[in-house]
Amino acid sequence: MPKDSKADKAKKPGPSTSTEHTVSARHKLRGANVRLSHHKTRGRWFQARSAWPVREAPVHMLIRERERAAKSLPATAVDSSWECVGPTNIGGRITSLVCHPDHPELIWAGSAGGGVWLSSDTGQTWQSCWSDQDILNIGSLGIDQKNPDTIYCGTGEANLSSDSYPGVGLYKSSDAGKTWQLIASSEKQIVPKRIGAIAVDPFDSKHVLVGGVGLAEVSSTGKDFGGMYASTNAGITWKRQTFVSSQNYWCHSIVFHPRTKGRIYATVTEQGSRSGIWRSTDGGKKWEHLTKGLPDAARFGRTSLAISPSNPDVLYAFAKNEASGDKDLLLGVFRSANRGDTWKSIQGTHFKDEGQISYGNTIVVHPTKSDYVICGGVDLHRTTDGGKTWKKITRWDANLGTSVYAHADHHGLVMPAKAEGRVYDPNDGGLDVSEDAGNTWTNRSKGLAVTMFYDMDVAQSDSNVFGGGAQDNGTVATKTGLAGSFFPIDTGDGGWNIFDPADAGHVFTSAYNLLIQRYHGLDRSPVDVSPPASEDEQNSVWMCYIAMDPTDGNTLITGSTRVWRTTNDGNSWQHVSPALDGSTISAIEIATANRKRIYVGTENGGLFRSIDGGDTWSANISSSILPGHTITRIESHPKDANLLYVAVANFGHPHVFRSTDGGDNWEDVDQGQLPDVPHHVVMIRPDDLNKVYAGNDAGVFVLDAGTGAWSNLTQNLPNAMVIDLVYHLKQATLYAATYGRSIWRVRLK
Repeated sequence: MPKDSKADKAKKPGPSTSTEHTVSARHKLRGANVRLSHHKTRGRWFQARSAWPVREAPVHMLIRERERAAKSLPATAVDSSWECVGPTNIGGRITSLVCHPDHPELIWAGSAGGGVWLSSDTGQTWQSCWSDQDILNIGSLGIDQKNPDTIYCGTGEANLSSDSYPGVGLYKSSDAGKTWQLIASSEKQIVPKRIGAIAVDPFDSKHVLVGGVGLAEVSSTGKDFGGMYASTNAGITWKRQTFVSSQNYWCHSIVFHPRTKGRIYATVTEQGSRSGIWRSTDGGKKWEHLTKGLPDAARFGRTSLAISPSNPDVLYAFAKNEASGDKDLLLGVFRSANRGDTWKSIQGTHFKDEGQISYGNTIVVHPTKSDYVICGGVDLHRTTDGGKTWKKITRWDANLGTSVYAHADHHGLVMPAKAEGRVYDPNDGGLDVSEDAGNTWTNRSKGLAVTMFYDMDVAQSDSNVFGGGAQDNGTVATKTGLAGSFFPIDTGDGGWNIFDPADAGHVFTSAYNLLIQRYHGLDRSPVDVSPPASEDEQNSVWMCYIAMDPTDGNTLITGSTRVWRTTNDGNSWQHVSPALDGSTISAIEIATANRKRIYVGTENGGLFRSIDGGDTWSANISSSILPGHTITRIESHPKDANLLYVAVANFGHPHVFRSTDGGDNWEDVDQGQLPDVPHHVVMIRPDDLNKVYAGNDAGVFVLDAGTGAWSNLTQNLPNAMVIDLVYHLKQATLYAATYGRSIWRVRLK
């Protein structure tokens, strides 16, 4: 690709939107009018940390390890508790939403990594109603229309990306979300680990159906199945429905006919001729495959269904083309006017640019107009004439705050019957709402502390300035320290974020594909200072790590599969290593005690060392002691460049190791005391060098390096992944970034 001109480099990207928005915008600046999808790449990044080499992270093992640590490790002695410091105005991935049938302003939202949230004012304000549950990964919500205080919550995200984390089963609330009870466990194989659909029979509240995804190939029993599961006693007992297959299949959408008792519709995928749309007319005892007017059944991937409330003979389906592979394209939008007997394709050529249909997939029908339909994946589209004509009604590439802007990647549209014209749109940016049936949109994420961080940093010269890279919400920052004052400073899936310790306005951020931006003032336009790597090399890394020289803010190290260095504030870069072990560089440390000493870790678990500032590099020094999984962080002692700690991802081995001789020899300092879960960060406290902090999927833990004993600092943190830890020296305050519950901090003295 042609190198950016100086004028192009000075252009500020648009507001925080979807991955596709930013990739397209960046590539347009570089002269190529292309549109790319990267949620699968993002998934592979997470897979290397929590699910490698299998596809399913063992969530029940995580819970047991968290409980074991809580019992076996003493609490760290601190006087303060953790407090959430935001963002509470940015949002994060919302996977599902239900609305009270009589009070359409009363809504419950489920977030991918942040639990269940309640709003009583149409999303103007929010409060968490998910406190000490075992898992925060929400896939779906369902409400009993006859008894709306009864709400079901399916844990485990079913959006078919590797960062869609599994859950523990199905919860039920009988008091509008105040309290919850786990009524069906996925560990006991009663329901799937990823529940993407819940439907309550409008004629019989005891009849409940759930649909989900199961990754049976990693199950030791071979019974980790998805599919449809039915209860006829309000969730006390469940039975798997095998009308598609007694083996593994996936159920994506379930709809009850609102006027005809016993009539049910569902969509499934089975990697074969039984995929597609099914119907039962006897309450689920028997099912028939609906195929008339539809494409070959094997081409049906994930499909959403919607039924017209005003004329329930009319149904719509929004389907992914299973034959499109990684392009993840739309198979079609289909309409039936005779209860599903026959169907016709109504999408025309309108959706030719729509993608990511396995990830964002939703459709809804207007409550009083059977020809008025909104559907979408990356963007939303509307027809008012039953599919004869279509209009794109959201723009991921519009300016934030404009009436046509809604965040991309849509997951669960709702149009309440008693608020005609209102559309609730849960998406990767929280919740967007339209009061005029989709003509204009406003964001309603104020109070939703569900941002999914990849990392964070705090300006050491000003504790009010901090931020980090967030999933699909860019790099966000605050200059006031207030939870509701965050703003985007970079776009797409934000990556690494590093503040110059001497200058809070001197900042570097990274995003996908080795893209790096430099700021001289957070309120000024950034400059693209990405290394001049080839397109193939850019695409080899999802998110590049950036390390800043501890005494020179103009010198930085980053990496793809090889190491890059700049000594002039990013104005020019030089690659200073070969490809180290063929995998992506995942951690970099420039030693404070000796800036010539640089350590680099990789996703293959390799560790490499330079003793001359990066000019030359050792072979792999990870030895047989390190477990060969992704090295997520390297931390050197501020007074001794030979003393270092590393944190390691994944399961099934120790996770924190120490070397006292620059990496030649290693010892396990975990010693089985820490939870056997992915570890994301290890940090030496600079004002108490005997204290080492580790952040992982189960919380925050502290090592006394003198005694070798660990303690538990998790306290009141929510049960979310702790993805990063940063210590602010002057304030003696520890910050923790989570993947799903924003940023928290605790004062240590």
